[in-house]
Amino acid sequence: MKTETIRTITIEDFKHDPHLIDYVDENLVVLDSVEATFSDATPAKMDCFIIVFCMEGETSININNKNHVLKADHCAIILPNTIVRPLHASEGCIFRIVAISSTFMKEVTSSRKETWDISYYLYSNPIFPINRNSSYKLYLYKEIVLTCINEKEHAYSKEAKKHLFSAIFCEILGALHQNIPVQEDTPNYRNDRSMHIFRKFLEKVAEDDGSHRSVTYYADQLCYTAKHLSTVVKKISGKGPLAIINEHAIQQIKYELKHSDKSIKEIADQFNFVNPSFFGKFVKAYTGMPPLQYRNSAEKE
Repeated sequence: MKTETIRTITIEDFKHDPHLIDYVDENLVVLDSVEATFSDATPAKMDCFIIVFCMEGETSININNKNHVLKADHCAIILPNTIVRPLHASEGCIFRIVAISSTFMKEVTSSRKETWDISYYLYSNPIFPINRNSSYKLYLYKEIVLTCINEKEHAYSKEAKKHLFSAIFCEILGALHQNIPVQEDTPNYRNDRSMHIFRKFLEKVAEDDGSHRSVTYYADQLCYTAKHLSTVVKKISGKGPLAIINEHAIQQIKYELKHSDKSIKEIADQFNFVNPSFFGKFVKAYTGMPPLQYRNSAEKE
């Protein structure tokens, strides 16, 4: 099995894309009328927020080790720290890309609970159908954007475009939020301090390579007690912090099992398991099969 290197894609990488760029600044890139060939299937880790609109045809894409099909009139919402692998596109598949820096995203959304609800939803549901109302509204925004891009620059052009893209981004988030199933058992907990702790916790987990799987580790990183961190995370998300930590870790482990030629022991050591036996029990608990069996089943996909 061939070992693959995961590239990191930043907003800067899109600025050098040879395809037609409609708009570019320090935080935003819009690539229009891009014909998808996906000749390069090298996996990439996103260091920015990506929206891929499929206009014609369809393409398959692997997001965080799960295969999805992106069809016409659908879009893929790809969060920062997500691992993406293009797989196959139909002939004549056309899509448009909007790349948004993490800094800009945080400025627009702040630390609202709804934003984290959307992030959780997108983790398992990254493909989003665009209904007629949303499409028409986005179409109108697109026409305004193109007008602003093509017109002569004025003293407030940069500010106007920034607010325009903020509006478009918020419209997409609003449409997404309407599609999230209502969780009756999730507490409505909006304390600003707690949201700050929860956001920092998610950022730390996303940055980790999956080798730290203890609540105490992250509590120490954030300078809180494990009990306090557990209480905050449970109230905000309805899930315990260990569940979130392990969900992230198993995605990293599954990727290594599928795409590296390391031995099971080497992977167990890489993720700081005390021995292969504990590693095997962890993998089986989340995949339903031992590591070697999971690797062999993945090779047949």
